[in-house]
Amino acid sequence: MNRKWSNLFEFFKSTLAINFAVSFFVFLFGGLIAFNYSVLTFGFALSLFFKEVNAKNEYVFYFNNTISKIQLWVYSWFFTFVFLAICSFVFNLIRKLF
Repeated sequence: MNRKWSNLFEFFKSTLAINFAVSFFVFLFGGLIAFNYSVLTFGFALSLFFKEVNAKNEYVFYFNNTISKIQLWVYSWFFTFVFLAICSFVFNLIRKLF
């Protein structure tokens, strides 16, 4: 079970760079709220699209470890949601303290 979670987390980490790069441009034009929505929707979908086009052979590795493509996408979105919630909490805490 630990190996499965490790593989799911590695897939999540591989989607972060494109997700945040796309969402950063949304942040520049739309602000923090638009950034949060973009990370969970448009940026996430675009990062999955790039993974699908550029690294579709990686899915064989995950399939051999009994992880389906749908599981990868759902758990990756869940990890993204939790990561964004923690970052938002820390950002708001720092903003209130200082």
